[in-house]
Amino acid sequence: MNDPQDARPDFDEDAVWTVRRYTSARNALRFYRVMAFITGALLLVLTVEMIYKYLIAADPETALMFGGFNLAAAIAISHGWCYVVYLISCFWLNQQMRWGLGRLLVLALAGVVPVMSFIVERRVHRQAEQELEDAVVVAPRGEF
Repeated sequence: MNDPQDARPDFDEDAVWTVRRYTSARNALRFYRVMAFITGALLLVLTVEMIYKYLIAADPETALMFGGFNLAAAIAISHGWCYVVYLISCFWLNQQMRWGLGRLLVLALAGVVPVMSFIVERRVHRQAEQELEDAVVVAPRGEF
């Protein structure tokens, strides 16, 4: 009659993930980690550049100018564009993990405070990995 093996297992309904969402979350986490490291490294370079330019160099206008090439501007522009891509990665990860707006704001701010992206990335990675490990992944019929 009622075979215990046929009974539905106990699990939290919020922990049910589709294969597509689970895979997308894994990819989003990987992309976020890469962008967090790149953005953090460029922010550290930008910070060192600003310290040199405004506190050490004799003339901030000509500091880090090599012929017609402005290294300070190149560093700032590189960080700016990487930060935009970093924001996209934060949004993607936040959407896939179904976290709130507060978490998204913390992720976004971590890209503009030196060293913070490394600290936040470590915590976010640990938490996301735990949530993905605890997830119950279900596939619709015919997907496998």
